[in-house]
Amino acid sequence: MKLFTLLTGFGLSLMALNGDKSDLSSASKWQQPAAGTWKLELGNADAELRYTDLAAEKPRIKAINQIGQSKFPFAESAIKTLKSADGKIMVRIPCSADEKIYGFGLQMKNIKSSKKVLELKVDHWKLGGGRTHAPVPFYISSKGYGVFFNTARYLKVYNQLGNRKDALTNPPEVDRNPPPSQKDKQPGPWQALPSADAVEALVDAEGLEVLIFSGKTMLEVVQRYNLYCGGGTLPPLWGLGFWHRVPAAFNEEECRQEVADFEKHNIPLDVLGLEPGWMTKSYPCTFEWQTERFPDPKKFTQDMLSKGVRLNLWENPYMSKDAKIYKDMYPHAGSHLVWLGIVPDYNQKEARELITEQHYRDHVSIGVSGYKIDEVDGYDHWLWPDHATFPSGVSAESMRQTYGMLMQKMFYTDLFKKHNTRTYGLVRSSNGAASALPYVLYSDSYNHAEYITGISAASLGGILWSPEARGARNGREWLNRIQTVCFSPMAMLNAWATGAKPWTHKDVTEPVRDVINLRMRLLPYLYTSFADYHLKGIPPFRAMILENGFGEAKSKVIAGKLDSETNPYAMGQIIEKNDQYMCGPSIMVAPFYEEQHSVRSVRLPAGNWYCFYTGKFMGNNKTIKVTAEELKNRIPLFVKEGSIIPMLSDNINNSREAFGHDLELRLYGKKAATYALYEDDANSFDYLKGTYGHRIIHCDPKGEISEQASKGAALFGKISKVRVMTQ
Repeated sequence: MKLFTLLTGFGLSLMALNGDKSDLSSASKWQQPAAGTWKLELGNADAELRYTDLAAEKPRIKAINQIGQSKFPFAESAIKTLKSADGKIMVRIPCSADEKIYGFGLQMKNIKSSKKVLELKVDHWKLGGGRTHAPVPFYISSKGYGVFFNTARYLKVYNQLGNRKDALTNPPEVDRNPPPSQKDKQPGPWQALPSADAVEALVDAEGLEVLIFSGKTMLEVVQRYNLYCGGGTLPPLWGLGFWHRVPAAFNEEECRQEVADFEKHNIPLDVLGLEPGWMTKSYPCTFEWQTERFPDPKKFTQDMLSKGVRLNLWENPYMSKDAKIYKDMYPHAGSHLVWLGIVPDYNQKEARELITEQHYRDHVSIGVSGYKIDEVDGYDHWLWPDHATFPSGVSAESMRQTYGMLMQKMFYTDLFKKHNTRTYGLVRSSNGAASALPYVLYSDSYNHAEYITGISAASLGGILWSPEARGARNGREWLNRIQTVCFSPMAMLNAWATGAKPWTHKDVTEPVRDVINLRMRLLPYLYTSFADYHLKGIPPFRAMILENGFGEAKSKVIAGKLDSETNPYAMGQIIEKNDQYMCGPSIMVAPFYEEQHSVRSVRLPAGNWYCFYTGKFMGNNKTIKVTAEELKNRIPLFVKEGSIIPMLSDNINNSREAFGHDLELRLYGKKAATYALYEDDANSFDYLKGTYGHRIIHCDPKGEISEQASKGAALFGKISKVRVMTQ
């Protein structure tokens, strides 16, 4: 006989089990903090760090309730929990055999997680399997619910794997080697991975909080999750412009020349990113200006601002002995070093004050606009060991899972929000409840198809992903990458190692310039889409499975071939196709990429879809082929019926020229439509106090418009052009 400790919401009890009885108990202490949202606390959940403790903003309960009511997606006693003899907590969420499970953070190979075992652990340069830059412990079911394991611990998840002996839905046994007389009588093919009827999650912790969100659609589920985590981030307008990161050792003169070259080539630029050479020492870091390269940082920063160009500074958080605040920070650091630098414990107020006061004095007060937070993601041999200790008492495991979030929240709250100035930056790791943090993930991997998948995967977990461009083998690949970048949360060229420029491949310089200009002209549409992220929880770039009429992601199944040495269980392979996604409410993006170069198939969802550029009707619920030649080397974009796309009326050099700029309005299809254009001051946090508004614009198929003025700050100018895009 074996003993298991059974968990309830408010205490523990013991139960002796034998082989004939279930080892799971009913979890009955559910709370409902908002419509369609339920919470369960197991064991001593307050003893553990939760991801929501690091959320940028409080749950937006009113916004969740406005989505409407939704039923609890399970029978009252269907969810089971237990605490094993070795102290681990297990939660068992039922699911049916035909359910599709999506999510678990940034996955680069696929967005579907059915029939997988995932070990969710922050790690460096992994493509999937749970070890990733953002192993968000949140999944979505095709049945219209999502589950969030709100604990900053390593989590092991068995997705529809592991058949319990008492389950009533186990598939029938199949004889893998039947005699000839029984070969045609088998109930089906033998399965190496028979379907199971649950998702089981295991964590080694004192307690665990589980949150369940439900909705009429998977998008509603994602909305509720994002809103519960504080809503989506709303970047400053300049953050949605074009970014360029210079080579690592560039000095001030070289940076000035880089900006001048952008002007010379008539290519927009909003943000210049400085890499490690801006500091006196890096790996470990001092966070202080290298005056040999930048003799007058304040003058340089202000000169850049006068041109409308912001500075973003690279750093990793591990502190050198040469840093001026090293001695004061030393008692607030963990037991182990990373690259011989101390690891500050930013769970402590004293540590936060030391670093943010230094950053404000040396960077932000002179005009620096944000940071790229690097190297907060692993590997095991780079970061501190799991037995390391930290002054706050937070475990090394939880510190690894949250260090990227700690940095994000600290800079957001104590450095920028404190001074009523928005920021937008980059980070190497994140996790659950991060939707309101103004940071975009990036990676060392560089496969274009995986980068496109990353955009979709990120949208399912409240994170943002940048498919940065660094270099290319030829002009066609360079154009394809820049086009994808320009239709992502951060349009960035990262030339820290390559020295690449938008005009590096002269044969495609013109279409590269065109797509960057298009990104800038779409700022009103993009900014409103991010406002919807903040106010409604709708991801500004999102997977197609969240779009009505699209259905599930298409998969190609490659049957396994039996081989006694290399594949003894005849395991097959499922290849997902996640190479198109939504930008804002109306534009579908289908980039060209390496495998397809300049021709590709596009799956149009149910409903009428039109070419973004010409208004030509492209189809309804069908698959079509498009070529770069017919699109004149432009990225394939499709707009659904009854959509209004607000754009700037012509090209601009950077985002400051968007303020008060005239608009062009495009109506797609043969139906009248209404659009709510979001406006605020585009820089401060006053929008959190209600200082914002929407211009309600109505347009009919004749091109006649009517407007209702915004009650908030005016941002964009008058509508000077209307185009009805229908052929």
